[in-house]
Amino acid sequence: MNKIFRRILLACFAVGSVWAQNEPFALGADISWIPEREAGGVRYAHNGQVRDMFDILKEHKFNYIRLRLFVDPTAKISGESESPYSTKGYCGLDSTIKMAKRVKAAGMKFLLDFHYSDTWADPGKQYKPVSWQGLDFTQLTAKVRSYTKETLEKFRNNDVLPDMVQVGNEIVGGMIWPDGRNSNMSNFAKLMNAGIDGVKDVDANIKIMVHTINERNPNGWLTSLRNNGVTRIDVFGLSYYTQWHGNPDSLQRVATAFATNNSNNNIKIAVAEYSGNHRRVNDIIFNLPNNKGFGTFVWEPADWSDGSYGATLFDWKNNRRETNSLISLYPQMSIDYNIAEPTVSSSSSATPSSSSATPSSSSATLSSSSATSSSSSVLSGPTPIRLANPATSNRAVQIHNGINLQVKDKATVEVYNLSGNLVNRQNFSGGTYSVSFAHLPKGMYIVKVSYTPKPAIIVLPNR
Repeated sequence: MNKIFRRILLACFAVGSVWAQNEPFALGADISWIPEREAGGVRYAHNGQVRDMFDILKEHKFNYIRLRLFVDPTAKISGESESPYSTKGYCGLDSTIKMAKRVKAAGMKFLLDFHYSDTWADPGKQYKPVSWQGLDFTQLTAKVRSYTKETLEKFRNNDVLPDMVQVGNEIVGGMIWPDGRNSNMSNFAKLMNAGIDGVKDVDANIKIMVHTINERNPNGWLTSLRNNGVTRIDVFGLSYYTQWHGNPDSLQRVATAFATNNSNNNIKIAVAEYSGNHRRVNDIIFNLPNNKGFGTFVWEPADWSDGSYGATLFDWKNNRRETNSLISLYPQMSIDYNIAEPTVSSSSSATPSSSSATPSSSSATLSSSSATSSSSSVLSGPTPIRLANPATSNRAVQIHNGINLQVKDKATVEVYNLSGNLVNRQNFSGGTYSVSFAHLPKGMYIVKVSYTPKPAIIVLPNR
């Protein structure tokens, strides 16, 4: 056995179900303002103790982070009061990559929100980036694809590829005006598909979200977009704010209609932005028929409230942002929704030794030279196999389309396809986790687990 694999756990299994059937419900948050606030001296606290924002959110069972990205937030758009968005480049590429590293380090999943603009893109404005001015439509379409691809390559080079990409922000009226206004659905769809192409050029496994608002017939909007050729959609995202989009009954009607009308496809629905009505919004999405609820993302929960209809999860107190009682809703929802511990994944082009691409047969045996690294047991056939090391409290248990993992200090889980290419990586700190790989395409995979400080090895049979 190759010496690399004397130090790790290997599992070979088949992923046989569609990702949407097994994806844990997303308790997400958009916290894109945090780096700018921290640089300005703002601190965050829970129970009177100053903590890192990610620690606070993870403790309260958040498992997904959404970050917005502008093309050039330092660019000045003529006549726009909110431009430049940031003279220091916040929500630009470098700033967002730094935040993405914090997301991954916290063991959370990552949604990247491409605005395709230098400042806010929303129902009232979709400014073409200053550096893209003068491009004709053919050139613009090519630019959307190349920009998306090149941007994601930089995230990949930093080992922080997003789990999901949002192609445009609140694009109810189209994107990159005037070229992509929805008055010309054909052009709008071509720009959307160019963005999706750019994502898939980098990693076909990254999920795609399209994002509109909870008014102006969002279900009809989605149907029109699909009829014009935008078919590679995994999640239908809505912005829902009570002051603009009506009371929660409105969200209930829209989401239920979506679940009914899309019962025969794999598209799920999420609330990509909301503030206020925290429990009600999550209950609506979680309880949708046909298993259609993907999850929710509370928008800037330390800074922004939905007017008189909602409140932040943090209050300004003692010259800092301190959690209030509303944040306790999220651990309870995690329990009620049976959500597993947060995890993170990223893809890479890294290639292991060729010997790693060949798993053992279903009658697995443990290499005698590696057996001394831990106290292990090996079973044959379909019985789940356990690796346990009493000295370190590390444990891995094969489950359907994944593993249960117990970590004392740190562990890294890597998944390889049978060509030897790394397709997924997850980092874990001490704790107990249920790690699902059901989001991967159907096929055979090798799973490699590296523990710190004392690694071990076992070969799991194909199930």
